[in-house]
Amino acid sequence: MMLSKRLKLTATLCSILTFVVGLSLVQIHNYQQQIYRQLNYSMKLQLSIDSLRSQLWLYQEYTDEQGLTELNNRQAELAAELSQNIDWDPQQKLIIQNINRLNTNVRTLINTQNNYHNPQAIQPITLAAERLFKAKYSMVIEEMTEEMFRLHQLSVTQAKTKQQTLLWLVGAILLILAILVTAWSFMTLTRFKKGLASLNSGMEALASGDLTSRIVLSDADELSALAYNFNLMKQSLTQITVKKDSLKQEVDRQTHKLIEQQERLIFLAEHDELTGIYNRRAFIKKIDSAIARDLRSDDQAALLFIDLNKFKQINDSLGHSIGDEVIVTIAQRLIKNLRSTDIAGRLGGDEFVVWLDLITEPTNIDQKIEQLLKTIQKPIKIADHTLAVGASIGVSILPKNGLSSSELISAADTAMYQAKANHNLHYCYYTGDHGVTILATS
Repeated sequence: MMLSKRLKLTATLCSILTFVVGLSLVQIHNYQQQIYRQLNYSMKLQLSIDSLRSQLWLYQEYTDEQGLTELNNRQAELAAELSQNIDWDPQQKLIIQNINRLNTNVRTLINTQNNYHNPQAIQPITLAAERLFKAKYSMVIEEMTEEMFRLHQLSVTQAKTKQQTLLWLVGAILLILAILVTAWSFMTLTRFKKGLASLNSGMEALASGDLTSRIVLSDADELSALAYNFNLMKQSLTQITVKKDSLKQEVDRQTHKLIEQQERLIFLAEHDELTGIYNRRAFIKKIDSAIARDLRSDDQAALLFIDLNKFKQINDSLGHSIGDEVIVTIAQRLIKNLRSTDIAGRLGGDEFVVWLDLITEPTNIDQKIEQLLKTIQKPIKIADHTLAVGASIGVSILPKNGLSSSELISAADTAMYQAKANHNLHYCYYTGDHGVTILATS
């Protein structure tokens, strides 16, 4: 055979070979692109399902409107992902349809559970329904995961079968392409090493806590897809971190609120809710401590039982709101005219008690009573009304009239009624029988 013919035949064979190789490469490329799209789509579906699973857990834990909104968004995102037109074969399409059906079941369960969140619902029934919903959610998500596993397996099996077919075709021309393959392998190795180095740097940055940096790869290959998914993962971690910080802030806010409520309850347990001064229980507790201290040091003290005059008339004619403001005003006046060692309390209604501690002279009691009577009798301006109230005061002395809070309060109460019975008196000391009255200034 002529060399020229051989060369022409070689050229023809090379042309045919080139065409076959080119056609094979085109087929391989098209199939790879299809596999890439399917795998990338599968990973996105898996991420959406995992995200839906996480949001379902959060919603089951807290059951709030924000969680419901986020859950609806996650379910809608998954539905949008499932509606994309990917080149699946019939078996793969059937799996996608099953996942779409399960996602619709999740939507139905969310709507049904939302209807159960009724404040008038019976608690045991609500709890049983919540447990049932949790079980159903778990079953649906588990079925989604199993369908995704089937999709992965089917894709891998199909890829393996087709790759084997293409392998026989490419194997026939492998020797001819040895040099080209060697060169291509070297280029691929260089690209692979470069891509791995970029991925490794990104992982080291993530390990050090960097959630802002991103891996940038210009080529469209598997490493670029990994870099893209890695960037998506870091973005998701950033969002989760932000949500975690928000959750921590909410927990701190609720904790602070509980502490404030606890302090408020402690305050209300010891103080009169209307006036803010000590209530009966707290007042008795305070003067019990003062009595024990004064008895050890042989100090004297006095207890004043104060009952307001004309208050019932004001309360009945002008209303309870005006009466409450009168009570608050009198309580504030008492506090302003007492020493730091003295104690004031409200027994209820228009009755107040005052403990005068560390009394050195009996005249000091009279002076303090006169001072309190003057400040009580001052006019009280409320809205368009100018009101005036008086007071009847009973006085008992420690240790003369008793050694306990109950004895002193009872004695002062008796003396107060003695003063109230005599319209010419403002206060009266307890003597043990009918009381000895002392006339105060009018």
